[in-house]
Amino acid sequence: MSVVHLKLRRRHCLAWLVGLSASSAASTFAQTSTSESASGGIVFGMVPYLPVQQLVRLYEPVVNLFERSLGKPARLASAPDFEQFIERARRGEFDLVGASPHVARILHREASFLPLVRATAPLEPLLIVPQDSPVKRLQDLAQQAVLVADPFAVHVLIALRAMRDQGLVPGRDFKLIIAGTQRNGVQRMLKGDAAAAVGSASTLGILPVELSGRFRVLLRAPKGLTPMAYMTHPRLRPQVERLRQALLDFPATPEGQVMLKAAQHDGLVTLTDAELVGVDPLVVEFYKQRGAG
Repeated sequence: MSVVHLKLRRRHCLAWLVGLSASSAASTFAQTSTSESASGGIVFGMVPYLPVQQLVRLYEPVVNLFERSLGKPARLASAPDFEQFIERARRGEFDLVGASPHVARILHREASFLPLVRATAPLEPLLIVPQDSPVKRLQDLAQQAVLVADPFAVHVLIALRAMRDQGLVPGRDFKLIIAGTQRNGVQRMLKGDAAAAVGSASTLGILPVELSGRFRVLLRAPKGLTPMAYMTHPRLRPQVERLRQALLDFPATPEGQVMLKAAQHDGLVTLTDAELVGVDPLVVEFYKQRGAG
């Protein structure tokens, strides 16, 4: 890792710890951003919590909704991991985003993204093991490996904090293995690459039965605010109310009902600034995890 990247990480973490303002940086992002919107198109950025092909299929109805609402062609885009997703969003490459709560808060504060709606389903992180695993309690994972999709995913941050609170410290008492996606993590765990894996109840709930029927829950971590928040880049500020209302009306449509069930969203409600501010402790945890990497 370069010295420049280390300095940037420390700067971001310090800014959150002492409450420094990032408004000037956000203004720069808004002014210098480059997006398909410049040529008439809309880019909807979705955090990479699933393989990109699955994200495209799952969120196609939302992309269609944005097309109808804004009268412009739209497409879904993502990134290889959470860090690169955040950097792409900071650079203004996404007009709209679907993001985990800590990512949404980072973009809200550091790049002035505007809140639209959030899913009503609570975010429920789970630590799972194979059905026939000899692991019966958390302490049995000492000196073993745990698979995670991304160490900076919010369900992973919550789960790791819960494990640490019970005396099992990541990096000291057990090894983290990065799987890329929750599905990959489950598959690799079942193949014996690690003793356990971390997932979210919503994502694990949409796995095919040949995977979901072969593991059990070892630990239920504290629930988070939401698995998904929808936000817009400040350049779309004039369309905020139209976009928010379109999303709030979406669950009442046949297409919306199918999509929300498939994505395990339950429903959609207005996302407030106060709710995003309440996520700050997880953002600090995110930057601490980055500094330890």
